[in-house]
Amino acid sequence: MSSLSIDQMVNLDAYPIAAPDSSACQSLVAEMRGRYADNSVCLLPDFLTKEAVALMAEEAAQAATDSFRCDDTHNSYLEKDDPSLPKDHPRRRLETTRLNVVGCDQLALDGALQTLYRWDPLRDFLGKVLGYDDFHRFADPIGAMAINVMNEGDTHGWHYDEAMFTVSVMLQAPEDGGQFEFVRGLRSDTHDDYAGLGAVLDGDNAQTTTIPITPGALLLFGGRNLLHRVTNVVGARTRYIATLCYRDRPGVTNSPEVRQLFFGRSEPLSGQSPAHM
Repeated sequence: MSSLSIDQMVNLDAYPIAAPDSSACQSLVAEMRGRYADNSVCLLPDFLTKEAVALMAEEAAQAATDSFRCDDTHNSYLEKDDPSLPKDHPRRRLETTRLNVVGCDQLALDGALQTLYRWDPLRDFLGKVLGYDDFHRFADPIGAMAINVMNEGDTHGWHYDEAMFTVSVMLQAPEDGGQFEFVRGLRSDTHDDYAGLGAVLDGDNAQTTTIPITPGALLLFGGRNLLHRVTNVVGARTRYIATLCYRDRPGVTNSPEVRQLFFGRSEPLSGQSPAHM
């Protein structure tokens, strides 16, 4: 059971999301909505208290002993190879991902991480920032929330997410590297800039933006249309990031391909089901 209450975990002085009808919260929503609309990225530094960060990092470290090792190559769309395309097509270019992953069903329901994820004011706040009146936690018992565990040499190659948006919380930063980088403007719901994508895959970083994510920060980004990666981790200190997943409609889960790629299994652990989401 978590030893901290939610008001001891979240920096409610800076982010008054527990009082959604207050003018302070409404102003915060408007500010964050504007940032996200302009950049597809919204960073909330010091969203968690230092006590919460320490507790969650310890939970992540304990769960990481049973994590799945993902060491794979994939295209930027996390899709299977399409041999009908030319061999040099950017959609056939392979990126490398090396990291360990902890699934939601491996985290204690009464732990600090699950408590944060299941806190309705957080879900509702994020939904308002994204412009949704009806917002839901992800129904995937494995992928609703996950912990990315990255040690020296680990990386997460350039890719677009399967989900429209992603929420990440930094729990522990590495000694060096492990930076979140993204490139805007290469993809929309109706268009893919393959020439631009190919340039990035070739090493052109002229349009690359780096977000300095520090422990306790919450990052909301539009991962489906925002090309992004995590650079190589350097040093002995492990990088822990919690990803919290939500959708604009109920009952959505990851595809079997994404489950297999990142969790090494398509079925949840015994006793876990989407019902508790």
